[in-house]
Amino acid sequence: MQSATLAFLTLGLTHFAFACTAQQNPVAMPETDPYVLFDLRDNFVWNLTHYQILDPDETMVETLITEADQGQMVFDMVLRDTVPPYCELRFDPTICDDRGSPVNWFSDLPQTICMDIPANVSFSHAEQLKGAKFLCLEPREKLLLPESWQNQQTGAQTYLSQRIEPGAVTVRDDIATIDILVLDAINTPLATLSPEGYGDAKIGMTEDQVRTAMVEPMTSTRDGTENNACYHLQSAGGPTGLGFMMLDEKLARVSVYADEYDIATSLIRTGHNIQVGDTIDDVRAAYGDNLIDEEHEYEGPDGRYLTWWANDAKTSGIRFETGPDGAVTAMHAGTGSITLLESCY
Repeated sequence: MQSATLAFLTLGLTHFAFACTAQQNPVAMPETDPYVLFDLRDNFVWNLTHYQILDPDETMVETLITEADQGQMVFDMVLRDTVPPYCELRFDPTICDDRGSPVNWFSDLPQTICMDIPANVSFSHAEQLKGAKFLCLEPREKLLLPESWQNQQTGAQTYLSQRIEPGAVTVRDDIATIDILVLDAINTPLATLSPEGYGDAKIGMTEDQVRTAMVEPMTSTRDGTENNACYHLQSAGGPTGLGFMMLDEKLARVSVYADEYDIATSLIRTGHNIQVGDTIDDVRAAYGDNLIDEEHEYEGPDGRYLTWWANDAKTSGIRFETGPDGAVTAMHAGTGSITLLESCY
């Protein structure tokens, strides 16, 4: 399964500028810019005076240190609006009196992020790190977090893509610090996909209710005819592979289709932590023996439909489509409409 802490990707898409007012002004980024992506939804905690990545990926730390003071880089993060305390994820009775309360991102200015330095990185950068055990990233100003988080339910997620200019590594005591200047960023709201819907957009809602729940403007395939009983909505702000099927005036299905050009799409997860790109084995491990396994209509015997029903009546569930390589290419959640092979048919 894809790492829940970090994915290190080759930059193969255009990044954009961002303003907290949600205006988006395209700014082309050179494909040679160094790039890291943190997924901070599961292995990221509040630790007294800073945020902390538990068990950081060696490649990520290596890249941050190597690219320090070398010019601009792309520094992307997947975030929740609240962060659990250290003692909740790694309870130690010698230092934890209780598990504490989650902390809101907006309560810490600036948002210092720290992590252990893996042994191999310490060895390869011994002269630069001077025996430091921890690496801290210190934004010179507040990160460009989305203001909409303040009005979202607890646990709201976002994909924040930032262009930054990292400073040089400075070492004091056993802490190595890299100052970060955020030049611009864009955020794409994310949510969890489940048989009940996608985040605040719930199965059974009307189009107006879905639009209100999604906040961002949405486009529609409806042509205005009275007999147009099935049509689709898509958020204009992305993720691009996310679609909403309206059937008989109600939201019936939410689908996620793999999009190699859109990182945000690949970051949408189900309640069992499955996302496009995961394997058949990942799906089976997450959903157990209740999966219905069928041959894919168009991919042949090597492609599969894996369907999990949330009730015995089979009126609510999730279906995963996999390609010949065994990777998930699409996920559909909602009513029995998840079994429709060609969208509305």
